[in-house]
Amino acid sequence: MLVTAVLFDLYDTLAYLRSDLIDAERREQARLAGVDADAWAGLWRANILDRMRGALGGLQDEFRVLLQGLGVDPSPALLDLLLEREHAVWNRAVTLYPEALPLLDELRRRGYRLGLVSNCSAQAGDVVRRNGLAARLDALTLSFEVGALKPSPEIFLHACTSLGVAPTECMFVADGAFTELDAATALGMVGVMVEQPHQSGDFGTSTRYAHRVTGLAAIADLLPPRATSR
Repeated sequence: MLVTAVLFDLYDTLAYLRSDLIDAERREQARLAGVDADAWAGLWRANILDRMRGALGGLQDEFRVLLQGLGVDPSPALLDLLLEREHAVWNRAVTLYPEALPLLDELRRRGYRLGLVSNCSAQAGDVVRRNGLAARLDALTLSFEVGALKPSPEIFLHACTSLGVAPTECMFVADGAFTELDAATALGMVGVMVEQPHQSGDFGTSTRYAHRVTGLAAIADLLPPRATSR
């Protein structure tokens, strides 16, 4: 079956995260909340998978639960301040690769349906709707919203349903974390491993994929124009 849709991972694929900016903001948040900076940063790291599943609720709930874990019952004013700062730092820290938006525009011009499949916390939902990604994608499948994480087939199938395509009609482009490319390949997708600067490698890698490329621009070479373009 021919590829009619392209799914993309977010982090280390379309964008990378400036963790130094996040770490600095965590220290300032700890100061504002009157908690130990190391303990505060450690809680965010320890709860990352629960936050990616949306298990702690929305972003305000995340702050409340984590602060209560350190013995602080935050006031509404403190929560508002922390949320404002959190949105601001993530919009600075999530940096699109230069080729990301041009590639999406080109694939849309060629007639492909486009989607995002990301293991991410609530912070990402705001970012992808601000940085130009959401406007270029036909469907967003964010783990904290759907309650499933890659490499579970559930999150990939959710994305396919949102796009109205079968897994065998999809190409999945990713850095390979969470064995995501192995999972996509097992579903019949064309897996593409992309290697580029700033990738963290924090969540492992994948071993099964059809193509391996250096940089996003090479994706266009793998996909011809479709008969019906947008």
